[in-house]
Amino acid sequence: MKDIVIIGAGALGQEVAWLIEEINEKSVQWNILGFLDDFAFSTKKTILGYPCIGSFKDVANFKDASFILGFGDPRLTEKIYNEINGENLNWATLISPTVRIHKSNKIGKGVVIGRNADLTVNCTINDFVYINIHVVLGHEVEVDKFSIISPNVTINGGGKIGKACQIGANAFIKDVFIGDYSTVGASSCVIKTVEEYSVVAGVPAKVLHKGTPTKSISRSERH
Repeated sequence: MKDIVIIGAGALGQEVAWLIEEINEKSVQWNILGFLDDFAFSTKKTILGYPCIGSFKDVANFKDASFILGFGDPRLTEKIYNEINGENLNWATLISPTVRIHKSNKIGKGVVIGRNADLTVNCTINDFVYINIHVVLGHEVEVDKFSIISPNVTINGGGKIGKACQIGANAFIKDVFIGDYSTVGASSCVIKTVEEYSVVAGVPAKVLHKGTPTKSISRSERH
């Protein structure tokens, strides 16, 4: 059994803890040491029964453990990764035992794939991608680093999701490219290429905003 630390104690970090519990129920693999989170460490002792063991900068205290990121904002995920010098850490990859995934798929480090997701063939899931529950990826789908695919999303075969994108729940993505740092609204139907730094929504999806996004900030920074 390997020690693991969850970086981020918000809603998504807590879902990661639940996923680890689910994995352990099938085959005991992980010992959750606790959460690292600036805000939670200053306000809470435990979350879901696991201790808040430090702030983000305390990763060095757990150098022998594996880590997993648990943030619901792709740009915040990338920001925290860079701040903690993530390239020097050991990263876990967590896949629910209920996931259907063909051996031809390529899965990076720090990836999380939630319950009842279905990855068909020849997909490429790059580092630190979060694929939520009930997601369906067709053949040869590619998802770049730090992107978050929300529940019940379907991406047609050949679809490509850029870096640090957020795909809202129940969205449908045709075999098109979603540019880096873009957001697709919930229940949207995307049938055309989306340029980088875009916010799109609707059926069919239309551009609501385009341009460099505002800086993502953590809860501790907001407070």
